Amino acid sequence: MGNGTDSGRNGGSLFAIKRRGVWFYVFFVLALGLVCLNGFMARRFGNTVFKLGDFAIPLSGLSGCIQSVSVVFCFLLVLTDYKRGIKLALFVLAFSFFGTIRSIMLSHSAASLPGVVNCIIHGVAAILIYRQFRISDMRATTDVVTGLTNRYGFERMLDKMIRARERGYVSYVHVEGFHEVNASAGRKIGDRVIYEVGRRMEESVGRNGIVFKIEGSEFGMILHEKTGYREIVDDVIVGLARPVEISNGEVNMSFFLSAYAGIAEFIDKNVTAEDVMQRADVAMNYAVNTEGIRVCTYNEALRDQVARVAEVEKLIKEGLENNYFYLQYQPQYVLDGKKLRGFEALVRMRLPDGSIVSPGEFIPVAENSDLIVDIDRYVRHRAMREFKNICRKMDDDFTLSVNVSAKEISQPGFADEVMAMIRDVGFPPGNLEIEITEYSFAKSVDMTIENVNVLRDNGIKIAVDDFGTGYTSLAQLLNLPVTLLKIDKSLIDNIESSEMNRDFVKTVIYMGHLMNCEVISEGVEEEKQLALLDEYDCDFVQGFVWGRPLEYATALDLCV
Repeated sequence: MGNGTDSGRNGGSLFAIKRRGVWFYVFFVLALGLVCLNGFMARRFGNTVFKLGDFAIPLSGLSGCIQSVSVVFCFLLVLTDYKRGIKLALFVLAFSFFGTIRSIMLSHSAASLPGVVNCIIHGVAAILIYRQFRISDMRATTDVVTGLTNRYGFERMLDKMIRARERGYVSYVHVEGFHEVNASAGRKIGDRVIYEVGRRMEESVGRNGIVFKIEGSEFGMILHEKTGYREIVDDVIVGLARPVEISNGEVNMSFFLSAYAGIAEFIDKNVTAEDVMQRADVAMNYAVNTEGIRVCTYNEALRDQVARVAEVEKLIKEGLENNYFYLQYQPQYVLDGKKLRGFEALVRMRLPDGSIVSPGEFIPVAENSDLIVDIDRYVRHRAMREFKNICRKMDDDFTLSVNVSAKEISQPGFADEVMAMIRDVGFPPGNLEIEITEYSFAKSVDMTIENVNVLRDNGIKIAVDDFGTGYTSLAQLLNLPVTLLKIDKSLIDNIESSEMNRDFVKTVIYMGHLMNCEVISEGVEEEKQLALLDEYDCDFVQGFVWGRPLEYATALDLCV
């Protein structure tokens, strides 16, 4: 339905443009035709006075009326298309001007002199109208902060180039860090930073293309076909990574930004401006959301990947509505004595045809949207409902661990929502453990800490998942009431062969104990790894060595 509406709107706009073009040439033909008629009448009839009953009509008066109508059509030319119209209007007025001068010289009469003056006045008026349109157009297509052409001008220029069969590349550039600049230094300083970003981009692009300010934190570039477009975009990214130095009176401030870019070509003559912009946007978003990538060029493989992401996102929405999701439980053990500590709830997806969508596929898709929040709520509610009776029978040492995304833990009111769910389900809060990632502290530190404190005050355990991946500082951890550190599997994998890994794991365990935290190692798969962790006084382990993820019924059997 939406596509049909858009097509109708686009079709109507195209028809309006074509119709306006037809009227443009009609106005030109009429204006020029009337001038030619005036010239013919002046040459054929001279200064003849026509009789109409008792009225005498001199040819000069009739000629003035025709000239006035011709001027009206000249003005309509400028109003219809000011860029082309001013040229044709001045041509018609000049033709009329010299025709009138010729008539005066041949007739040796100054009767047509007012026509000469009118041509000059009307020419000046047409130029003033043109200048006003030009100024308005420049204002409408210029970003006031950077002075660059804006999104409207970008789309118009790209469409014009593609219609003219020109070739080249479009790049969208997303700049991160503007929000922090505005929050810390104010919008005036923020505008100066944005201006500097535009200037640096123009410096990098040079004569190889044009830079545009699209909207918000996004810029655009149109690069000529015969350029090293990838090198230019790389130069832009490197240039924007340099600190932006702003002087505010006697205070010098430095701001650090980062940029990501997507590139799409318009080489194929069948491509449209909308296609090119959409492809550049897809490539840019892929670069923004993919670790280790700063610049992405659109290709068929990326198109298929994006299509798959859209398909998985659709499956997640359907799964939440139609119960495609289910839980498995990974057992966690006390390393000394192999006593069951509890379970970590893991979400899985099974489609109606029995096929499985891997968590490694649907979790990243969900994390790039708000769907991860819905999945987290589903996991919490179902896991607590399934284990509430077991937890009531066992002591507080039994732990049900559930993951919470960085998006959710940083939301205002998250802790209150968890407590409300606990009361609704009837789950003992002392048996619940919330796992948050180190990345959570990079999202919204203050709100994350506030939610963690509320949860901890209500007896809920707090674990830092994937510890050692580099987001959390020791200073942040010292200020958090964390009860457990989870050592990331990537650090355990090479613990047997890498002395550096062994030293690092040993240090993390020691540090955790200094902070009055317990430590669990995840992804433990070998007996030799177990022996080393036992030597380093690790408290808990989870992994294939002692237990794979289990279905609910099998997990219950371990609790007996």
